[in-house]
Amino acid sequence: MNSSSIRHFVDAVEESGKLLSWLNNADEENLFRINLKKLRKEIDLPLSVLTSAFLKLVHAGVFNLTWEYHCPHCNAIPDFKHNFSESTASGFCPLCDVSFRNTLDTNVEVTFTIHPSILPLSSHMEENFKATMYGAAKEQKWSLPDEFFSGLECTNNAVFQELFGDQVLSYEESLQIQNITLLFTDIKGSTAMYSEMGDAPSYNIVREHFKILFNEIENNNGFVVKTIGDAVMASFMNPQNAMTAALNSQKKFFSHQFEPVERVSVKMGLHAGPVIMVTMNARNDYFGNSVNLAARIQSEAAGDSIWFSEKIFADAEARKVLNRNRDLFGAKVKRKETELKGIPGTTTLYSIHLQ
Repeated sequence: MNSSSIRHFVDAVEESGKLLSWLNNADEENLFRINLKKLRKEIDLPLSVLTSAFLKLVHAGVFNLTWEYHCPHCNAIPDFKHNFSESTASGFCPLCDVSFRNTLDTNVEVTFTIHPSILPLSSHMEENFKATMYGAAKEQKWSLPDEFFSGLECTNNAVFQELFGDQVLSYEESLQIQNITLLFTDIKGSTAMYSEMGDAPSYNIVREHFKILFNEIENNNGFVVKTIGDAVMASFMNPQNAMTAALNSQKKFFSHQFEPVERVSVKMGLHAGPVIMVTMNARNDYFGNSVNLAARIQSEAAGDSIWFSEKIFADAEARKVLNRNRDLFGAKVKRKETELKGIPGTTTLYSIHLQ
C-alpha cells in the first residue's frame, strides 16, 4: 500500500508502529481475508491490540469485517455477512444439502479485507478463493484454519461493543456459544447503604466501584454485558482472564478509599459453560443454564470473596492465577457441596476469602 493510503488510517492504528509498517508493505493477498490469529504471530503483537486496531479501522472505513459461517460438515463457507445484525441461528450448505445451527465460537469466523475505496483488489481474487474452497470441500479436503478469529472473540470485545454495539441480533434470532466464562458481582449490603446514607452518596460509591471493576474487566479482555443496580455481569474468553480480573478488582476494593465509607465489600461468582446469545433491551445478552448457575454462585458468596464452579477450578491457567495471588487469601481454597436455588441436585463450589 502507498503512503497516501496510509494517511487514511494513521490515527486508527496508533497502538502499534509494527502494524502500520506491515500494512504499508502488504500486498493484495495479505489484505484479503486477514486472519488476526495468524497475523499476530507474523508481527509479534498481542491479539487484543490487533483486535482493537482492526475494529477501529473497520469503523474508519479502511477495512470490511466479514462474518463467515462455515458448514460443520464440509467446512466451506456457504454464507457470510458484513453486519452482525444480519446473523441467523441456522444456515444451509448446498454442497452437503444440510441445514446447520451456527455456533459463535466454533463455526463463525471473522476476517478483515481492505475496503475497495482504499485499495481495489483484483476482481478474480474472491472468485479464485471460492473456486478453490468449493473444489476442496467437495472432496472433503477443506478445513478451518488451526487457529481462527472467532465471532465470539469479536463480539466479546470492549471496542466492538463501543463502536458496533448497535449491531445486535434480531429479537427472533439466537446464536449458540459452546463455552464462555461468566463473572457476576454484587456489593454486599448495598440496600442498607442506600437507606443509611441516602441515594446520592450511595450512587457515588457504586459509580466509583464500577470504574474499578469495568477497568479490570476490560484490561483482562472481557466486557461488561450488563449492570443490574449495583450488580455486574461480565464475560471472558477463558477462566484465566476472569479470575485475574476478579482478584485484581478485589485487591483494589480493599485499598481504595470510598468516601464517606472506608471501603466496599463485593462478592463475586464465576462459572464457564455453554450459553445462547440473544438481544435484550437493544443489547446482545446471554441466557441459559450456565448464566443461571453463575448468578446463583454469586448469590451464595460472602462479601470480600470469590466463589467459583468446578469448571473454573479445573482450569489449569486459572489455578496458576490463584497460586500467584496466594498472599491475598492465605492460600486457602475452600470446597463445598451445596444446593443452589433453581439448580437441581448438589453443586460443588470453591471459594477464596480475601484478607
